[in-house]
Amino acid sequence: MVNPSHSADRLDLALRLYLVALALLAFFALTILNGALPLRLLDPAWLEAMVQLLLSQAFLPLIALVLLHLAVVLNPDSPRLRSRRDRYARFALAAALGFVLLIPLHLGATWSLLNKQNSNAQEQQLIQGQAVIGQLRQAITAANSHQDLASRLAALPIRQRQASPADLALPFPQRQQKMLAGLARSEAELNRSTAKASPIPWTALIEPFLRMAPAALALAGGFYVLGWKG
Repeated sequence: MVNPSHSADRLDLALRLYLVALALLAFFALTILNGALPLRLLDPAWLEAMVQLLLSQAFLPLIALVLLHLAVVLNPDSPRLRSRRDRYARFALAAALGFVLLIPLHLGATWSLLNKQNSNAQEQQLIQGQAVIGQLRQAITAANSHQDLASRLAALPIRQRQASPADLALPFPQRQQKMLAGLARSEAELNRSTAKASPIPWTALIEPFLRMAPAALALAGGFYVLGWKG
């Protein structure tokens, strides 16, 4: 014969577990919402941050689902608990698929982010190179003698090779035109090298895949087990 006090304790514990589960689910939803705002669906950095946030907080709904199952075990005669458990179990199956899909989403966002960073680095390199060439061109154009050119070049924060005796033996206008022609060739080469830079290779995705895929698959398996009804 079941002790009535024990039965009441089970019902009370089942209710407490149910309420804790709801609190965990609410906290999870608010955390994800807070991290998602403002929405930037086309920003790969935002997508990558959201994937990491989901992976780090997914234990909350998992624990909540476990508590719901335990609540039903403690109070199997409650249709309300069974209904809520079954409803969240269906969400768990959708969540399992969602965590599997996070893998290609994360890899796509990482690929876009790496290529964007590579493009920004190349653009910065081009800007810096053009700035150096512009300073040299200005100094060379403004100079009116070998000595004036040497002092102007020495005032620039740019490492340069020393002028050769052959260069110093040239008439200054001829040397000036020679140096400007060399700068033009350097500028053209800089533009060509920046324009033909290759994108990030796919092998750069191996490390991000190994870092997040096991966690995503483990979470997907956990949600599937809690949502599947045999």
